[in-house]
Amino acid sequence: MEYIIERIDVTNYCRFDDMVFQRENGYDRISSDSQVSEKIKKELANQNLYVYAIEVEDRYVGWISLIYMPKVGKWNGNGHVYVDELWIDPEYRGKGLGKALMAKADELKTELKAAGIRLYVSVDNPSALNLYKHCGFEESGQTYFMVK
Repeated sequence: MEYIIERIDVTNYCRFDDMVFQRENGYDRISSDSQVSEKIKKELANQNLYVYAIEVEDRYVGWISLIYMPKVGKWNGNGHVYVDELWIDPEYRGKGLGKALMAKADELKTELKAAGIRLYVSVDNPSALNLYKHCGFEESGQTYFMVK
């Protein structure tokens, strides 16, 4: 399957937002190509945020959101890349696109000279667990994901 991976910025954000809309609502909307808000522009300009979308047949069908978190102390200034979100349209799952996006995380780790890549995955998401294990990740104890 042929695909292109693009970093999301203000020039392609509206297409990305259309994909997110489809994920949340279950149907496509007519792309408005509206203006990107100042708030979104500011978020996209964050030097530690990396959002990549994967395109198949002129349509975004998935994305990965990565965050570089600088570290000091024992890490000697080498931070970690965190996988915040990874999503592939169900119609395109099992075709290697998730692995391709995870490879972008590996590339970013190398580019930034990061100490490693970290992520959290729900124990009740066996497909994601399987993907991450196939990408070389190992379980490292049990954690609770907490939000406020």
